[in-house]
Amino acid sequence: MTARFSLNAIIFVVLIGITGFYSASLRVGTWSALLTTLYGHVLLVKQGFVAGLLIIAAINLLIISPRLKRGDVNFVASFGKTLIAELIFASLLLASVSFLTYIPPAKNVTLNADLKSKAKVDDLKLDISIAPGAVGLNTFTLNAITTEGHPLHTAKKVLLRFTPNQSNIPPSELELIGNGDGTYSAKGANLSLAGNWQIQAVVRREDKFDAFANFDFKIQQPGSGDKNTAASKQTGGLLLTIGLLSTLITLAMQTHRPLRLGLGIPLSVLMISFGVVYLTRPVVIENIQANPIPPNRESIAAGSSLFITNCVPCHGIDGKGDGPVGLTLNPRPADLTQHAIPGVHTDAQLYEWITNGFPGTRMPAFKSVLSDTERWHLVNFIRTLAPK
Repeated sequence: MTARFSLNAIIFVVLIGITGFYSASLRVGTWSALLTTLYGHVLLVKQGFVAGLLIIAAINLLIISPRLKRGDVNFVASFGKTLIAELIFASLLLASVSFLTYIPPAKNVTLNADLKSKAKVDDLKLDISIAPGAVGLNTFTLNAITTEGHPLHTAKKVLLRFTPNQSNIPPSELELIGNGDGTYSAKGANLSLAGNWQIQAVVRREDKFDAFANFDFKIQQPGSGDKNTAASKQTGGLLLTIGLLSTLITLAMQTHRPLRLGLGIPLSVLMISFGVVYLTRPVVIENIQANPIPPNRESIAAGSSLFITNCVPCHGIDGKGDGPVGLTLNPRPADLTQHAIPGVHTDAQLYEWITNGFPGTRMPAFKSVLSDTERWHLVNFIRTLAPK
């Protein structure tokens, strides 16, 4: 009986271990959270109890069970002692699991909600801070220091531009007010939904090019957990594994034919089918709106060169659609000066048309001609064609 129990126990312990790793990835997520949160500490204690149970099980399988088979009655008392120890460890394990259900998962605990980042652009070092760093009203602070270490007091205007990486919300701007010590701050509710955001800092000064710096942040709802973007694939893999293990167990069963045919086979087919469905589910493509290339002078210069080579024949030098080739086309090329006006189209929409062409026109697709970076440079240059 102990030998047969041990064989089945190994299979189910492996199955429980697989589901445990998956559950930990959803509720903890990182090694840092495992080591610094209450949930992570309790989970480590629980694993200690599991390790104790596995050690006792190994002793029963490798030492006590063979001796009992040989008729060594002296090990009957030892088996009773290990059984008591196993019950104690199992009770402690159940108690730790029960406690885990009463505390928030580690992914929901935020040790330091403020979001911070740094960037160096031209002759400036920019530090941005967002408090509390969640959806709703936040305080935005930008610290601008020159490469010589002097606070920037002479900025004519400092702006933050907010672009979400999902949904169709248009970009917004917030002007920061100088505090006299090189820091600029303001309060705003520009972070209006959870998800990934690009925040672009714009520093305008007299007799200097505008300085642009992009910062990427992930904003969460207050108290919300982090979503796993690969959850569908992970779930599919887990279900497929369970289905395959169920199939092996069903085939290994030599008795209880009605149970095997009535429960084991349908369960295996069901789990494998669900696993295949999750693994083959189409990946949801986000509507990426944020331009990853700051519109600095290097990007605009690169975009200008690309525009002259690829776009001027149709759109003309000023982008009005009056190029020598464009005058012969029907319909005429678009007047880019109107499409480049901020608020008319997002950068992502302009990028999409450059990449895949414009339906119903002679606008070609540049996906195979220009790299991703070059197409973003073109977007930045086209923005400069808007009426001043």
